[in-house]
Amino acid sequence: MSQSSATARKAAYWFLAVCCGALLAMGGFKAYEEFGPSKVSIEAVPFGLSSAGSVARGDSPDLNAGVSGLPVQTQAELRRAVELSHGGNYQAAIEIFEAIVMIYPDVLKVQWEELNTLFEKNALSEREEYRLKQFVELLKARYPGGVAMYIESRQAARASDLSLALQFAQVAAEKAPALYDARLWFAKLLLKEGRLAQAAAECHVAISLSAGADPRAYEIMAKLYHDQGLLDSSSAVVEYALTQFPVNMELRLLQGYLAEYRGHFDAADKIYQRILALDPSFTKASEAAATLGEKSPPGTGAAVSLTPRDRAQMAVDILSPLVERYPENLPLREALGLSYLKGREFDRARIQFQEILNRDPEYPDIRQRLQESNVTKPAPVSAADGLAANLNRALDSIKGTNAPSKEHDFTTMLGHYLVRYGATPGEFFKKYAIGNFRPIRANVWQETFFDGSYKHTYTVVFDSLNHFREVHVVVSDSSVRANHMGMAPEIYTRLLKQNSRISGIGSSTGETDCGDSVVLDASVWETQDNFEILARVVGKPSEVRMVRFDKTALPPGLKLCDYIPYLKEF
Repeated sequence: MSQSSATARKAAYWFLAVCCGALLAMGGFKAYEEFGPSKVSIEAVPFGLSSAGSVARGDSPDLNAGVSGLPVQTQAELRRAVELSHGGNYQAAIEIFEAIVMIYPDVLKVQWEELNTLFEKNALSEREEYRLKQFVELLKARYPGGVAMYIESRQAARASDLSLALQFAQVAAEKAPALYDARLWFAKLLLKEGRLAQAAAECHVAISLSAGADPRAYEIMAKLYHDQGLLDSSSAVVEYALTQFPVNMELRLLQGYLAEYRGHFDAADKIYQRILALDPSFTKASEAAATLGEKSPPGTGAAVSLTPRDRAQMAVDILSPLVERYPENLPLREALGLSYLKGREFDRARIQFQEILNRDPEYPDIRQRLQESNVTKPAPVSAADGLAANLNRALDSIKGTNAPSKEHDFTTMLGHYLVRYGATPGEFFKKYAIGNFRPIRANVWQETFFDGSYKHTYTVVFDSLNHFREVHVVVSDSSVRANHMGMAPEIYTRLLKQNSRISGIGSSTGETDCGDSVVLDASVWETQDNFEILARVVGKPSEVRMVRFDKTALPPGLKLCDYIPYLKEF
């Protein structure tokens, strides 16, 4: 009996010990959560960290503190400025940041974004240098840890000391692990130093910290894969990121490079031309278009890297003597023509295909080959020809400084004619060449042009007193075949982004059922004297319509569906 009671007592002691241990462990865990290092929760996003979890906050400040207290319109302008900065339009972003800082000088998010934008801009004015110095001193004094190290790294990079910048960036990432800009900057410097594996790890963290909401992290990730020769992985990143950021220039440019590596020169050229249509000053795209067919894929496996044109020339060197020796062998001649076509020597390809057609009009697909050599763009001009063309254009611009404009630049796309409402036709056509327009009825003029696969039709309307009052825009995309997964088609999102860069952020109406099976998705812009509406009919993915009005000419009290007759008028 005494033995059983001793055993029971021993078991009770063990049970109490286990319970006390569990309570101590739970208390320790709670204490760690309460007093230990804080963490930032992250989501699982494509190309980010492999799973959801958390990242230690360190001494990262809360950049969003105070933002929710700003007026809604100011928050929208702040988001627009950040988007402009991330897209490389630094001057416009700085102007918006300055305006917000003047009214709300203590909001950290605005100070931080303007600081980063000033660091990104290459040439600063004296005023911008002064503002940069102010922000540097203010933020380094307020946040002496990771933020100060990050700023030191940016300053070292401005002084062209990349090794010191890299050291400071590493310290900043260690002290403020949840500071997104510090991790992204560290990844950029690692990429420049060729430390690709470490740069990729930082990119994964940066993408997760931003929840996939910033295209810059995807740009670096895609370039990392590209520089390692992992073109399939780079293409996967690019294609996914472009679904989220369809007008990002760097991603589109890389998409063009990848198309060239696969030999899809026409697709690559179309991509470059679309980039230049959105931003004519983007020099990387113009350089890429000028060297079309001359790029070779990166990689470390080959001692000599041949461009597609070089490989085509090798085939020409082999086939040309054979064709001379056996001129009746039409398959040989076709192979030579195809080699010329691959090397973008279209005139020589056309000669070979024409010779085949003359000898055998029934030769398979020969008319299609001949058509391909006729419709494809010629090879880029040489450097000397380019210089002569530039000089001729400069001379023409000097001669025609006061002549009416015959072409649209970015600022005048989507019917944004730089003419005041109320102007007479004489004033309007003094600014824009009348030869571009045709009269379609009294006081109504229309012009049509193509931009890649987009057909633009702009209709300018004057009232009965011959005063300029409204512009109707119709843009259709000939390459669209279907509306995918119920999402807004690319043409709508692209034109919405484009008009937002010209007119500012509009107000989205969402999808509205207007009856008769017409569902309208639109955005509107309204100022004191101007009203714009950009709209698409759900189920018609290839067409976008827009109307710009003199606001005084609009009847009062119109609702969204009331604009349908105006949208469909021309």
